[in-house]
Parts: sequence; C-alpha cells; structure tokens
Amino acid sequence: MIQISGSGTEVTSPTGVNQASLVSGSYIVKPTDSSLHQDYTFYAKVTAAGGSSEFFGPFVLNVGCNTGYVTYADNSNFVTSVAKNVGDSTSGVYTFHLPTSS
Repeated sequence: MIQISGSGTEVTSPTGVNQASLVSGSYIVKPTDSSLHQDYTFYAKVTAAGGSSEFFGPFVLNVGCNTGYVTYADNSNFVTSVAKNVGDSTSGVYTFHLPTSS
C-alpha cells in the first residue's frame, strides 16, 4: 500500500496533491488542480504485506510552466562531425554520450 504524505515521518495530508492511484501497474500522483503553475513536495509511505513500512522522498511534482529547474548541455565528449572518405567503414563513427544536467 502507498500513502502520499506531506511529511516524511508521519502521514499528513499533502497540500495540493491527491493520493496515489494504481494505473497499469504504476502509482500515479496528480495535483488536485492541474491548472495551477506550482511545485508540490510530498513523501510516499510504503507499507509491505507483512506490515512494515518506510517513507520515501521528498519528491517534487512540477506542474505547468516553471522556469529554470533543469538545464541540459551536450557532454564535452560529444562529437558532432567526423571526416570520412568514400568507402571508409562507418562502424563506431559516433559514440553518443549522455547530456549533463545541472
């Protein structure tokens, strides 16, 4: 069982976030009003079948148009062009490196 909480130590009603619903095997958390441009911080209390439980989080749900949360830049090792002649092997020409985030 999963309960959404405003606290990481006890179950309290979170502000602006509905309780998680199970959809196609995944738990989905939605804001109570999706037209607002806000950030919602919440925790998840997970209770196992045997009764033991643990809090996870904090999680932040960003809704709407928010600015400046994450920026991505090309990895410094990313190669955008390689000189090749006709007939040269194209094996291993590009290695795709993950972008960096900040």
